[in-house]
Amino acid sequence: MDRHPKPDELPPGLLVVVKDGGYLKWACFRCPGGCGEKLQLSLNPSRRPRWTVGLDWLRRPTLTPSVHQFNACRCHFVLKNGIVNWCRDSGRRGA
Repeated sequence: MDRHPKPDELPPGLLVVVKDGGYLKWACFRCPGGCGEKLQLSLNPSRRPRWTVGLDWLRRPTLTPSVHQFNACRCHFVLKNGIVNWCRDSGRRGA
C-alpha cells in the first residue's frame, strides 16, 4: 500500500506495510492487547525507533524488535510468523 490505511481498512489481525517508491515506510496494525489502537511502526532504517518486517513462506509477518505499548493497554509482545507472543512484563494478555 502506498498510503496509511484508514481505520475501516485495518481490521484486527491484519498487518499492512506502507511503501513509498519501493521503500518500506510503516507497519500498521491494530493493537492485539485489547485496546484496538492503530499502531504505526516505522520501518525506515534512518529513524529511531525502527522495526523490521519479514514474511515466512506462508506470508505470515514477523516484526523485530518487540512492541511495547506505554498507553493504558500496557501490552508488550513479539509478532513472529503471524503469532502474538506475550512478554512477561505485558500488562495485558490479549483480548
